Amino acid sequence: MDQLTEHFSGPLLFSYVWWVLHQAVHMRIGRLYFLARDGCLLREMAEQFCRSCRLPIECRYLYCSRMALRTPCCHLIGDEAHDLLLLGGYRVSLRSLLDRVGLEDSERQEVYRECGLVSRDKDVLLPEKELALVRRLLRGSETYRRAVGRRSREAYPAAMGYLRQEGLFDGATVAIVDSGWTGSMQRSLRQLLQSGGYAGRIVGFYFGMYAPPKSPEDGAYFTWFFSGRDHLLRKIPFNNNLFECLLSAPHGMTAGYREERGTYVPVCLPCTEGYRQTVRRQMARVLRYTQRRLETLDFGRFHGKALLKESEKIVSRYMAHPTREEAVAWGEYLFCDDVTDGYLLPLADASQTAMLKNYAILRRICRKLAGRPAQAAAELYWPEGVSAFLPPARRLWYRWNIYVWELLRYVLH
Repeated sequence: MDQLTEHFSGPLLFSYVWWVLHQAVHMRIGRLYFLARDGCLLREMAEQFCRSCRLPIECRYLYCSRMALRTPCCHLIGDEAHDLLLLGGYRVSLRSLLDRVGLEDSERQEVYRECGLVSRDKDVLLPEKELALVRRLLRGSETYRRAVGRRSREAYPAAMGYLRQEGLFDGATVAIVDSGWTGSMQRSLRQLLQSGGYAGRIVGFYFGMYAPPKSPEDGAYFTWFFSGRDHLLRKIPFNNNLFECLLSAPHGMTAGYREERGTYVPVCLPCTEGYRQTVRRQMARVLRYTQRRLETLDFGRFHGKALLKESEKIVSRYMAHPTREEAVAWGEYLFCDDVTDGYLLPLADASQTAMLKNYAILRRICRKLAGRPAQAAAELYWPEGVSAFLPPARRLWYRWNIYVWELLRYVLH
């Protein structure tokens, strides 16, 4: 892992943090909020930069998650709330959809009855067509809609109290730092702040964005590695799931907030001590790397093009073409894409190789033409990593299929 830190995670994250701070200095931003959990390591790296380079920037850590910010928003945003609550994913079942709302068992039974879903297996993963049907049924359930509104109104006071306590209403600009992808966290944050009377602007710094901002009123989005429809050749080899594992934090997901004797505190889901120790070791390695680089760094000599070129090589080599040893090292990290963090599965391991057949380009084209998307269970978090467990010829074949499909998907989108 020391070698991987030296050649992969260390330089990739170092360049990103340097860019964020360089942008903040240029824009005269005095405070940055690093969003949990991806911002935990990034914030500690940024603090090392600020101490070493004497930067006038305060780096704060904001406990939050998609669930913690979306739940108190739901009663404010109408049908958009249901669009967010009923999003697809790698492993979506009827039970996981209702877990996002936190329904009591009696409420669940009433929703099942209203939707005609009493006899359905609640844990079966939903293919896209069935998920579309379940979405329509849940949207039409009065019990479901009332529960969403009630949970949202209950969560709102503590969420707003925490944001005020952390100083997000204090200045004319709120600047946040995160990994990126869709920008939904910034949108939810804007909706909450606006509902509390905040009239300033929000600025977000992201490693990459797959989609353009939903609305100009959500603020400015600045990206380092790729954005929207641009930088196609950077997106194809990049794996955002692996990137999030590089940024693991030694605490569970923020599920919400509560008040304790006049102070608002985050409520985090539990995680094991073994997980914490693993993450802390990973963070310590990156922080040691950062400290070594800072000893000879001239902060003002920021050469963005050269750093981006270096990052492109790193991403292509370690994300798209990992060795078996590298896939073992990073593949053991547990990942979940659902807002509830309701399950955790290895990022990549040898047991997943059978699912690579779903990544053969001819199968994918046939499924697309026939309108039969693969079930969520067939999706891999890091297919290039899984392919590392195959013999060289088959490994090369599947990686070629993955690459071509991604190229077609982005070009034809």
